[in-house]
Amino acid sequence: MQPFRFAELAALGPYFALHSDDGCRAGWRPVAGVIADGAELAQIIDGVAARLGAAPQWIAASVFYQGWAARLTSIYAGSLVLGGAIPDLAAASLRYWQPPSGPVELLAAPLTAVDAGVGWRRLLDDHLDPLADSVRRQVRIGRHLLIGNLASALAGSVVMLAHAGHGQLEDLTSQAWAQPAELARYGRWHPATDGLRYVRTTCCGYDQLSPASRCGDCSLSRRRPDRKLPDQGI
Repeated sequence: MQPFRFAELAALGPYFALHSDDGCRAGWRPVAGVIADGAELAQIIDGVAARLGAAPQWIAASVFYQGWAARLTSIYAGSLVLGGAIPDLAAASLRYWQPPSGPVELLAAPLTAVDAGVGWRRLLDDHLDPLADSVRRQVRIGRHLLIGNLASALAGSVVMLAHAGHGQLEDLTSQAWAQPAELARYGRWHPATDGLRYVRTTCCGYDQLSPASRCGDCSLSRRRPDRKLPDQGI
């Protein structure tokens, strides 16, 4: 099996970075605790709501879940495209640390290599699906909205890889791993004047905070917006 390519992943941007040792930093917390501990998850969502300017809880929960999913899908997709080993991204295998700004940092502990199929199942079945269930126990929010956020996150990871020069977008989106069957109903790639564009079938809710700045794949508008969903630290 190919070695892990953590340095090359990190060079693509903070959403692709994964730590394999703690670097002597204190404060790493088990990701499994975010899923199991309602109080911990509620505190995280409250923090996102505050950074969004006292946003409604369901929008904060939506932004949190999409940002968290984007971290995982970026590591998964980036590992595949770079040809390195794929880390096990199940919640039980990860720890997290939230810096004062920027996306959450993730640490693989233990670090385990899996193949693409197992890697997707571990990411979905043993991390993002249970996390969605936990979010819905805290906040009244639709499951389809959250899974749509996951689909959007994966599409965004693929776009970032193409923009970084790691393949043509048309070629990347033709790969089976880039369009998992579980996400097929939540969005599609459409031809556009400047190439392919992903359009989701659900709305994350961010447009209710800033109607003039819809996300690039928003289901409510086919026009190209001015900016993407902002980084809210998760």
